[in-house]
Order: sequence, then structure tokens, then C-alpha cells
Amino acid sequence: MARRTVRSRPRKRSRRRLRLPSWTPVAGIVVVIVAIIGVFLAFARGTAAQPSIGDHIHAALDIYVCGQKEPNLPFFEAGIHTHGDGLIHIHPQFTNEEGTGASVGKFFQYGGWELSDSTLTLPGDRTFKNGDACPDGQTGVLRMLKYRLSWRSSSGANSLLADECSRVADADMQEVKNFPGYVPKDGDCLHLIFGPAGAPSVYGTPAPAAPSQPTVVPEG
Repeated sequence: MARRTVRSRPRKRSRRRLRLPSWTPVAGIVVVIVAIIGVFLAFARGTAAQPSIGDHIHAALDIYVCGQKEPNLPFFEAGIHTHGDGLIHIHPQFTNEEGTGASVGKFFQYGGWELSDSTLTLPGDRTFKNGDACPDGQTGVLRMLKYRLSWRSSSGANSLLADECSRVADADMQEVKNFPGYVPKDGDCLHLIFGPAGAPSVYGTPAPAAPSQPTVVPEG
């Protein structure tokens, strides 16, 4: 009688499950958060307030009161300043001078004057408020016009910007709303005007200068 060969069945190997540490989900969440923060910071740097520390830009500022052009504002030093050349020099030195901290109103504040939507003060303790009368009896109001020239700070002498701005006609310019908070751009031409509403920045005839009196030498 033939013998049956009994073959033993191979034993199934037990599969070991890989056990992750209990802190692994937390670590994954932390990695995702860090990645999101990194993306946000990169985006923030790309859209940082302008101008920012390290920038050095210029805008021309002409001031007109009751139809006559005012002398350039005198020199003063700050992150937003002037050299008495008819220009606003903007190169922020601190974070509070970046973005909206480089506004026209801040420029006047640094110089020791005031500019609001209704009040302008100038050297010599002169103050002009909406509703004040000009010498010709017309009621004055404050407004500002802007026009961006092709000149840039890398283009050449700063004096060219001031000269070009003085030749820009009001009709080619755009009125600025909330002008004390306006942040100038490089190459901006700004006309700050106190005068009758709708009147051009320059009008009327300048008052003639008073004749000089001869020096009297006492007889002696």
C-alpha cells in the first residue's frame, strides 16, 4: 500500500504594523503652519509698503496762494525733507516713515508747518483756511493737483524735475482727494493751491513791489 506524503503547509508570516510615534500628527501640523507662515512672509515682502527704508525718491511741490507762486519751502532734515529746491526728498530712515508715513502731510509736519484738508500754514506764521478771503475778495479753498512726469530719480539732475513741474498746466493735472494723506511717487509734480474754487493756480497780476526809499543822511 502506497504511503501518502504529507506536506507541511508553510506558516504565514505575521505582518508587523509600523507604529508611528504619537507626536507625529502634531509635527506634521507644525510643518504645515511653518510653510504657510513662510509663504505669507514672502508675499508680505513682495507687497511691502512703498516707499520703504532704502528708497530715495523725489517729487516736485509748487505752492500757490491767491494766484501767486510761493517761494520754495526752506531746508530741513528728516527722512522726508527738502533742500529748499522745490522738491520733497523721500528716503525713509525708520519704519514709521514708510508707506503712509511718507505722506505730504507728514512732510509739512516734519518742517514745522501744518497741512490738513482745510488749513495750510507756511513760513512766517502765515495761515490759510478754507473760507478765508484772498486780497481780491474771493473766497479761498485748499486743493492739490498732481501729474506724474517721465523724470525719475535715476534720470538726471533734481533741478530738472522742479523746472518741468512749474511748466505743467492745471488742465493736464488730476485733483487729489485727501491730499494730506497722499504719498508722492517718484517723478510726481504736485501743485498745492489756496485760492478761489476752480480758479487756475496762477491768476491776476502780481502786486508791484513798493518803491525803495532813498537813504537820508543827516546833515552834520
